[in-house]
Amino acid sequence: MSSEEISHIVVIGGGQAGGYACKALRGEGYSGRLTVVADEPHDFYERPPLSKGVVTGEEPLPRLFSEESLAAMAIEWQRPKRATAIDRQAREVLLSDGQRLPYDRLLIATGSRPRLPVAEWGEIAGVMTLRSWEDAQRLKGRLETSRRLGVIGGGWIGLEVASSARKLGLEVVVFERQQRLCERSVGAEVSTGLAELHHGHGVDLQLGCQQLALFEQTDGRVAIEADGNAFEPFDLVVVGTGVSFNLELARDAGLAIE
Repeated sequence: MSSEEISHIVVIGGGQAGGYACKALRGEGYSGRLTVVADEPHDFYERPPLSKGVVTGEEPLPRLFSEESLAAMAIEWQRPKRATAIDRQAREVLLSDGQRLPYDRLLIATGSRPRLPVAEWGEIAGVMTLRSWEDAQRLKGRLETSRRLGVIGGGWIGLEVASSARKLGLEVVVFERQQRLCERSVGAEVSTGLAELHHGHGVDLQLGCQQLALFEQTDGRVAIEADGNAFEPFDLVVVGTGVSFNLELARDAGLAIE
């Protein structure tokens, strides 16, 4: 198919990758139909601010583009909907409402989702992850009514949530499996500096925790046991231990994903 025959491009995913792809397409002169399938009702937005100003203040949705820039892209939104399957032979995307969306070219930008080290943790009411705007709003509400926060994971997300919670006056304990904070992404000197910074702000850092167990109590709080040591129950626990890529849609369509 020549470029002149491409009249409809569909992007699956309403995150930053999908947003910048749409901007690039319009910037390179594509003038045909451009449809975005997104499982959230919002315009493209940035996720890093969610663990900072959004949960500590009244910051609005951190939009990726201005209203004028977004309007110029002339996007046809399918939201909030999910793409449930891809029919490569028919060149169609099956949506969660039963609609079949035809395409000439398809971009899969489905991103990732928070990863829980123990799947059962997701069934505990006092355990949360942070990925979306809705997650941030729920977390903000829970922090406002909590006294103690447990954070599983000493990476960037966990530390940012810990810092935000301390600004709100909560007691915070961070549990990290590695011996250093952000060990996979920074060197020892930076890790040491991060530890000193958070210690200075009153965050209790529990490093090298190899065995973690979470227990829901009858009062709704969450008890944590780390390497056999029990901690005072927490009003809320946030898990920030990385992500799993959303590859199922592409794999089910027969694409080889490493």
